[in-house]
Amino acid sequence: MFLNGAFFWFLMGITFVLVAAAFKVFADERGWRITWWKGLLAAAWYAIFSLSFYAWGTLVGEGESSAGLKIFLIGLFLSTVLGVGLMRLVAHRPRVR
Repeated sequence: MFLNGAFFWFLMGITFVLVAAAFKVFADERGWRITWWKGLLAAAWYAIFSLSFYAWGTLVGEGESSAGLKIFLIGLFLSTVLGVGLMRLVAHRPRVR
């Protein structure tokens, strides 16, 4: 099969590196200061976001479509809430008095 074992995870690693590089460019263009812990939070958000898709695909492949849909929707809702919070945290600029 095309996406089995090590090759699949190799492609997922490449995707993660491309997303991280794009996030860095996106943050630099907006003048955001990305510290190590903000980068770690962004990586954790991406992991939750992508794992909801992986779990959905696995459960659909196993014949558990309703469970896959529920996991996908829970993961998507969680990713949306955490993504909005992460965006507000990263884009926050302290007020100058």
